[in-house]
Amino acid sequence: MTDPMHPSRMTPRERLLAVYCGRKPDCVASLADLSYWRAGNGGGKFIPGKTNGANFDVVEQLLELHRQTRAAIHLNVGCFYNVRYEGGVQSESGIRGETYHHRFETPYGAVEEIREWSDTTYSWPITQHMVQGIEDLKIIRHVAENTRYSADWDLYREADRLVGDLGLPVVGTPYTGMGFLMSRYAGVENTVMFAMDEPEEFVATIDAINAAHRSVFRLMAEGPSQTLIVSDNLSSDVQSPPWFRKYSAAHYRWMAETAHACGKPLATHIDGRLRGLLSAVVELGIDAADAVTPAPWGDLTPDECRAEAGDRLVLSGGVPPGDFHPRVSLEHFDRSVAAWLALADRNSALIVAPGDQLPPDGELSRVTRMVEMAEARRF
Repeated sequence: MTDPMHPSRMTPRERLLAVYCGRKPDCVASLADLSYWRAGNGGGKFIPGKTNGANFDVVEQLLELHRQTRAAIHLNVGCFYNVRYEGGVQSESGIRGETYHHRFETPYGAVEEIREWSDTTYSWPITQHMVQGIEDLKIIRHVAENTRYSADWDLYREADRLVGDLGLPVVGTPYTGMGFLMSRYAGVENTVMFAMDEPEEFVATIDAINAAHRSVFRLMAEGPSQTLIVSDNLSSDVQSPPWFRKYSAAHYRWMAETAHACGKPLATHIDGRLRGLLSAVVELGIDAADAVTPAPWGDLTPDECRAEAGDRLVLSGGVPPGDFHPRVSLEHFDRSVAAWLALADRNSALIVAPGDQLPPDGELSRVTRMVEMAEARRF
């Protein structure tokens, strides 16, 4: 329903749906990922391995921050699928003191990821990747081939009820095979070395992970979800456009086609370097780029983002995270927001947000200021 206080205005949910689905909202849509700010301001440790991903028990506390700032919520409201293993695969994960462990045991051996909690960054940096050598890729393939997924739409409906008009639960889907190897299982350096030294083993592993993830992606697309996202953390200084096209393009194209066949738009998380990747995801049918961060943090200005993305791709983000720090003048902050909002002169495929997240030292009041500037930019 529309905003009861302003009958001519859309709700945050309606705005996001309109933009993601290629329609024109009443004003520029705005949102924020406040989970990182919450972690650094009394939220404490989260559990990175929970199957509901964002720790559903704290969603209500997160929503209160969104009510306070008036920024729409789109992520961190849950992971809506469950995982079980066959083929002799056993999985164990959990926090032990200041470290988090995730271990797979299989008939071919065991692999283990270790993370260490950082009080500086309020996060869990990986200190030991699962894949240490080429022999570990066989273990990862066996895990992927014996992973089974089921949807948890009861959790989704509860998240949808809690969020209400305050935003839109965007349904997350797993990383691609390349995303998992680079971001989780092996790290960037080992992944690149595997591709150079053992290309057959490398490609076979990516294919096995992608095949497993196609099953859960289809589940998420066919259910009551309204918008989907794949959170690969794309960045062109890590996955160059030629590398991305070689190893991930076919899977991205399949995801986009599957989502569209189910009537759902698909976003991808692209919070690093942008040059060459914005145009690449457009070629593959992706509908939105999430967490876009322009210069000086990123490598493209707002105008250059739109020029490379073309008119169809939704650009979500636009305000560098450092601009929310109290030492940055409000005049500078307003200029950053205004530069992103100026893209609305060209089309309405635009969402303004802290790119990628509001950092723990950012000011919540600036999020509200950003929202108010967006609401004033009417279509």
